[in-house]
Amino acid sequence: MESGAQGAATGAAADAVERAGVDHGAAAPVAPVTGSPRRTRTRERLLDAAYAVFAEHGVHAATVELICERAGFTRGAFYSNFTTKEELFFALVERGNRERLTAVAEQVDVMAPRFEQALRELDEDALGGILFDLVGPFDDRSWCLLQAEFLLLAMRDAAISAEFLQHRARFEASLLPVVERALDRTGRAFVLDTPTALRMLVSMHADAVQSAILAGDPGELAERRRALARTVLVVTRARDGSADAAG
Repeated sequence: MESGAQGAATGAAADAVERAGVDHGAAAPVAPVTGSPRRTRTRERLLDAAYAVFAEHGVHAATVELICERAGFTRGAFYSNFTTKEELFFALVERGNRERLTAVAEQVDVMAPRFEQALRELDEDALGGILFDLVGPFDDRSWCLLQAEFLLLAMRDAAISAEFLQHRARFEASLLPVVERALDRTGRAFVLDTPTALRMLVSMHADAVQSAILAGDPGELAERRRALARTVLVVTRARDGSADAAG
């Protein structure tokens, strides 16, 4: 078990805040963390534990004690890495977005030949599968629950809503060049302005995953994938001079 006297003191002072749920103070962007490898491992284990606890119990019901127990650490270890439960929650969202962006960026070039063929043949099943495979093998149910918690918190609290919008804007800004590279590789372009088209596709992807989870039916996911593929075909066109446009 890892502990810290200073962190424990901070933890005792913050007990009342944590029992009340998420801190309603200013929600500053999560700063990059530097430190020893040991501290980095501790932080990652706390994030892993919080991911499971938040998904199981929700943010308000989840306590620092539950998170520490799941991680195998003391409260001192928690407060040596995070000031509040809110800070941990935002760090968790940032990490999840970063992992998904990395997966998409890595897969764009790998899947480009399959993507090009599916677009050329207008194969909705193949295209829909590729669009989902781009994101990689993640725990979609827990991630959807975490995102839903973030949205609910933001809808109820103006301070958190500002942070929510900042997180979304950063995610979309980071995703934009990846999507543009994918379109360049396939010789296509959006017929709408790129931010609007991107937000539409991201929303449809999220809705498809959520609907499949709620239905508990693989067939539902397959149909949602085809709907997403049809949307991609509608909101994009072959670039002038590309093989598709010439054909």
